[in-house]
Amino acid sequence: MNAGPQGRDPALAGCRIIVSGNSAAHDPVSSRGAGTTVRELAQVLAGAGARVSRIAPQRLRAPAPAVLRRAVLRTGSGGVDAVVFASSAASWIAAAEVLGVLDTHRRRAEAGRLLLVTSDPADADGLHRAELPARRVADPAELAHAVVAHYQGGSASLPTDAGRLEVRSGGVVVDEHFIPLSRGGSGVIEALFLARGRVLSRAEIGRSLPGRERSGRAVEVAVARLRESLDGRELVQTVVKRGYRLAVTER
Repeated sequence: MNAGPQGRDPALAGCRIIVSGNSAAHDPVSSRGAGTTVRELAQVLAGAGARVSRIAPQRLRAPAPAVLRRAVLRTGSGGVDAVVFASSAASWIAAAEVLGVLDTHRRRAEAGRLLLVTSDPADADGLHRAELPARRVADPAELAHAVVAHYQGGSASLPTDAGRLEVRSGGVVVDEHFIPLSRGGSGVIEALFLARGRVLSRAEIGRSLPGRERSGRAVEVAVARLRESLDGRELVQTVVKRGYRLAVTER
């Protein structure tokens, strides 16, 4: 999908989305009959600007394979914006619990930074039992539309001094304009967004940086590069001797 009316960026620009389900061309999203396939679902999401990864569901009692573990860990650390469960969510929930990232899933989902969506009532119940906010779509054919509509509607945004802010794994959207960011910049802005205006110390922000270099100096460099990428938009404020905060507009 190209930019929308009046040159707007694609609805899912900067979003990384995981589709959990069998990827065979003939396998429908729903076991209740023919309809949209997982491949077609992924294509629609990619056409709306998202980077889409597909993973196959696993047996619940089987050890989580490396691809599932990586996907779950990346989701917990802020590198994924949405997970669409076209098949059972049970193995994903179990892996998140074993890997110790169920709480970060909850925190991100509650803040609107992680969309979990399914069309299966049992999956919806399982996600809710795990205290993971999830959206259930009655018609499996509408899964992709539900994701696009979520982001077109502003998903979870915050008013800031620079404009209305949405955070995505690949950057930020400020007043409907997408700005790509590096992994380090995305990690910093994610942490500040989740804090919702609360001041974060350099140590707290350092935990959001990729790699092993998380010193105070590394945080200062990451923040400086983030500000440069934002091209003068005043989104990050320095609080002397304390750290940094998102420039949330006071109400």
